[in-house]
Amino acid sequence: MTVNKYGGINDMPNRWSKEHNRIYRLWYHMLRRCYDDTQLSRKKGKSYIDCDVSDEWKYLSKFFEDVRKLPGYEQWLTTTGMVLDKDILGGKNKTYCKENCCFVPSKVNLAVMNKQNPNITYNANESHKVVYCLEKNGARRIFNSEKEACEFLGVRQCSVAGAYRLGCKCKGYVVHRIGKSAKMEV
Repeated sequence: MTVNKYGGINDMPNRWSKEHNRIYRLWYHMLRRCYDDTQLSRKKGKSYIDCDVSDEWKYLSKFFEDVRKLPGYEQWLTTTGMVLDKDILGGKNKTYCKENCCFVPSKVNLAVMNKQNPNITYNANESHKVVYCLEKNGARRIFNSEKEACEFLGVRQCSVAGAYRLGCKCKGYVVHRIGKSAKMEV
């Protein structure tokens, strides 16, 4: 039996199948969202402030037993994009437990989170935006998405990102990436 840095107790036997490893990662990341100060201080993590995990679910064996009975579990096993949600069934309750949780598509989870915390969700999305700057002959143009930059150049999407990754030009423009969105410059 081992205790991880987020207070979770791994009381399961050593040999696990692929499904069990996936459940372990789900359990670990659930604990991390609730108890990792670094995660909670990030824009995306602020929606998890004051969230916690039930005492039962701090034990991996109990989580393992319960999670396989949750609505959506079978779909989570076979489909990408499914996440463990505590808000749809639990409402304003911020505790991960068998009574509050189910598996839902990530788009549904984000919609619920956006409804409950619109400022946090907006800021999290803004912090992940990638802006592209195209530079040629001293002139710069800034685009709020790769799609906009590709439309301007008349190339298929991923050409601009590919040029950036390879360190080469796209239609004679040097490609730069910027972390936050910016207004278009001419």
